[in-house]
Amino acid sequence: MRVLFVLQIFLVFTITLILCLDKNQLIQYSVKQYNKLDVDIKIGVQYPTDGKPISTKWHTTPGVNNQWTAGFYPGVLWYLFNYTKDDHWKHLAIQATDGLFANQFRSDTHDIGFMIQCSYGKGYEFTTNSTYPNIIANAAHSLAKRFNHKVGCIRSWGSIDDKKQFLVIVDNMMNLELLFKGYEITGNKTLYDMAVSHANRTLKEHVRKDNSSYHIVNFNVTTGQVIRRYQGQGYNDSSTWARGQAWLINGFTTTYGFTKLKIFLDAAEGLANYYINNLPEDSIALWDFNVPKDKYPYIPRDTSSAAIAASGLFDLYGHTKNNKYLKTAKQIMESLASSKYRADGKPVYNLPALILNATIAGPNADPGKSDLAIIYGDYYFMNALKYYQ
Repeated sequence: MRVLFVLQIFLVFTITLILCLDKNQLIQYSVKQYNKLDVDIKIGVQYPTDGKPISTKWHTTPGVNNQWTAGFYPGVLWYLFNYTKDDHWKHLAIQATDGLFANQFRSDTHDIGFMIQCSYGKGYEFTTNSTYPNIIANAAHSLAKRFNHKVGCIRSWGSIDDKKQFLVIVDNMMNLELLFKGYEITGNKTLYDMAVSHANRTLKEHVRKDNSSYHIVNFNVTTGQVIRRYQGQGYNDSSTWARGQAWLINGFTTTYGFTKLKIFLDAAEGLANYYINNLPEDSIALWDFNVPKDKYPYIPRDTSSAAIAASGLFDLYGHTKNNKYLKTAKQIMESLASSKYRADGKPVYNLPALILNATIAGPNADPGKSDLAIIYGDYYFMNALKYYQ
């Protein structure tokens, strides 16, 4: 483990020598925006989810009411503490994290990984709070209850007792980190094996031969066979949803980091190459890579996909030293940090967020779910800053 830790530090240091964005200015910008946000919400009770640029307030949810995004806000606060070393942010982060305590015992959602790793996980990484590992381990065992041995995956949506269908979405690759961390804390190799099994099955069933991807696969609970492959938040069943592709880049890169199995590194590279090859000029992905431009006069971008992808590409560069991944991640961050996508980029913008023009679902689903600030976009933007001096 010591060797792995030293290697990770070396890789991050190597990357920071190459990049040139002014990290201090971006941190100051983040502090300014989140100081305004924190005045308007009850820390530990309300958790920002999304908001329109011209609004002054985010939509919020409770921390324990089946809201998968709740962990990202405390994660942003933990990054602000880590970057500034200001105890103000630490106290807020602890309060926001404490509000998610009950989630460690939930087996009704696969998103417990997002909820716990972005809050307690980051808190432990930045403070080594001795109470946090037990919470992380409890959450990992709760997530493990959603594993089906016939399917070889963690169930994404639905009750663990649902006998009619077994839905697995690409987002779920991001929750495998919780299983790996649970294994590191407890030594329970079953958690590790479940994560590897899920990654293998996702690679086989969700990733197409050209390295594009399906969002959802429905499995037969009894036999484990595939019933249907399709999209939920993308354009159609044969298209590739940009955020889903970004989840996969991250998920397989993380899985390789824990396992060192080359099959997962190859998968991450294939998925990353597809993503890069389909980017527009400013490197901020459209909501779906295959939307027919003649059918939709306006196709929204997805800066949340961009921030997630940048984080994954930086990690992938650390493992491969392929400059293509570093170059694209840097281009994405430069675009996100420009006035075109920043939440203070126009005088009419009021929302205390970091980046705008994120998309929950495209115009074929609901026009009101695009061109937003989304909390996980801000979170992964902050995460990507760790690669800058």
